[in-house]
Amino acid sequence: MKMLIVDDEQRIRLGLQAMVEAMGLPIEIIGLCANGIQAMDKMDGWEAADCKILLTDIKMPMMDGMKLIERTRAEYPDAHILLLSGFNEFEYARQAIRFGVEEYLSKPVNKKELFQVLKRVGERFAEVDSSEKETVGPVAEEPKVHKKQIIADVIRMLESDLNQAFELNELSAKVGLNPSYLCKLFKRETNKTITDYVTDLRIVKAKHILEDYPDVKMYEVGSLVGYSDPVYFTKLFKKSVGMTPKEYQSGQCAFGNQNACLD
Repeated sequence: MKMLIVDDEQRIRLGLQAMVEAMGLPIEIIGLCANGIQAMDKMDGWEAADCKILLTDIKMPMMDGMKLIERTRAEYPDAHILLLSGFNEFEYARQAIRFGVEEYLSKPVNKKELFQVLKRVGERFAEVDSSEKETVGPVAEEPKVHKKQIIADVIRMLESDLNQAFELNELSAKVGLNPSYLCKLFKRETNKTITDYVTDLRIVKAKHILEDYPDVKMYEVGSLVGYSDPVYFTKLFKKSVGMTPKEYQSGQCAFGNQNACLD
């Protein structure tokens, strides 16, 4: 299991690290981060098969815990998210429910409580992992055709809601599967994570919008394909296409796209 600890107070980060390391659990702490931006960079160290654990505070500079949770759930839908909340932060904690926060830890963190939370996360990961490996008996077997139908249904729902925020819990509930299992099944059947698949669909749609509507604003394009943050949309687009949305739109003239040259 790989874990990120995110809190803007260094003493809390170091204290949590010391607690976890003293527990003897199979957890590797891959980062101690002071804000969400640092955490997102560290998440590149997460592999597809990892049990991913994010332990984050709410109030932090640059990118707070709420935004970090939203981004994490979108990019790493199988991550286990644990929230640190102070006595007067219940409203923030309640908002985080819709992003799939699994556990809450009150400050100051109790070592015994943290141990129990991490133990439950490990057990949930083991249950999902073993359910995928189980192949004996008629009850354990998801016929191949049924799995393909589930994935087809998921893809249809993803394609119809590209301009909406991606909600893994809602999607998994619609097809009647555990979120972690759905993520692994989708990856096995399509060779892509759900997040990567959605991103690819959104980038293709964004390219079509940029080609067909020369007067469109960049923030409008992002909003139309499900990204409310134009900076984040530009970053994803450039990572995928190799240029910014504006550069892509301008470059269409060089390829003879008359619609993109009208401005």
